[in-house]
Amino acid sequence: MSEFDVIVIGGGPAGCYAALAAATKGCTVALFEEDGAIGWPRHDPGWLMESDFATSLINAVGKAVPWSKVEEYRVCNSESGELIEKSKRGGYIVRRDLLEKEIALLAVKAGAELYLKTRVTNLIRSEGRAVGVETGSTAMPKAEAKIIICADGIRSAGHGLAKKEGMCESTNLLKPGISYLLANAEVSAGIIEHFLSSDPLLNYKTFFTHRDGLSVLGVPTSSAFHDLKQRRDNVVSQKIRHAFPIEITGYSRTSSGKYAKYFERMIKDNILFVGDASGGAGNIHGMVQGQFAGTVAASAIKERDISERRLFEYQDLVRNSLGKAPFYYFSAREDFGSFDNWFHEVETSTRGITAMEFSLMR
Repeated sequence: MSEFDVIVIGGGPAGCYAALAAATKGCTVALFEEDGAIGWPRHDPGWLMESDFATSLINAVGKAVPWSKVEEYRVCNSESGELIEKSKRGGYIVRRDLLEKEIALLAVKAGAELYLKTRVTNLIRSEGRAVGVETGSTAMPKAEAKIIICADGIRSAGHGLAKKEGMCESTNLLKPGISYLLANAEVSAGIIEHFLSSDPLLNYKTFFTHRDGLSVLGVPTSSAFHDLKQRRDNVVSQKIRHAFPIEITGYSRTSSGKYAKYFERMIKDNILFVGDASGGAGNIHGMVQGQFAGTVAASAIKERDISERRLFEYQDLVRNSLGKAPFYYFSAREDFGSFDNWFHEVETSTRGITAMEFSLMR
């Protein structure tokens, strides 16, 4: 059985960054991803919220990953197109699938071992503590570790480790949707357009624009997309009337409650939960959590103290930064008064936190 200092379960942005952070600090790391590629299927539009972390990450990426600066985040009425509010703190739009691959590449360069098509099926326990994992892969059926970082995504609370480990209440968490990458949409580079309406089909429809004419749009079903294209009573439909998808993927979000409500605890024994698996959401939030988890894990291993008490430093770091401005996307205006206020809180609460590991390995 292979032995590691840290096992990371899940190769999304939070998991990849956790592996990178732990590996750059000298840990032996195994990163297990159940799909056949890092970054695929693509689950979201690649929005990085304005922050020191996002800026340092973009500066380090250079030309390796396509990105664009969001000059304005506009919130408009779906039917009339009337501007409701706007913000200059829009952040960045990236090809998230390529960004994840780049983070994974640097993690491997730092010494992490990456195993694709390797789904973790069970935890191996000894005296009540997790000492390793079992997988469905013949290449790595079992592996041991001192610390396990769980980043198995939003499904973790439905039927993954967060649910199995009693970290959240039993709930029907997942609400499926379809993400379209649209060509020839009526959108302009540097502008995110977010539409609000009393009509559920038009409410919270957001164009995450990658460049002129190219945008990501999420809808609940394929039939909903076709219905939107046929309508003539709103601006959203007008923008996609002559557009066609060049990529279609699925995604999930919470079906009830706040999308990014953190669970009461993000640690159990020697298991750290990050990203969606911790009850959080958002690309920047997930990667910062991954950085915190990998850093605390490496420090605890070096000090030979992997007790739950010691690892709670990770949770304290999260609550004292990201916890002040979680990714409450679907209730941001209600909770913060406006999207601009929310963006400001995220930027302020994460000030000084940078993607230093990414810069180090570039």
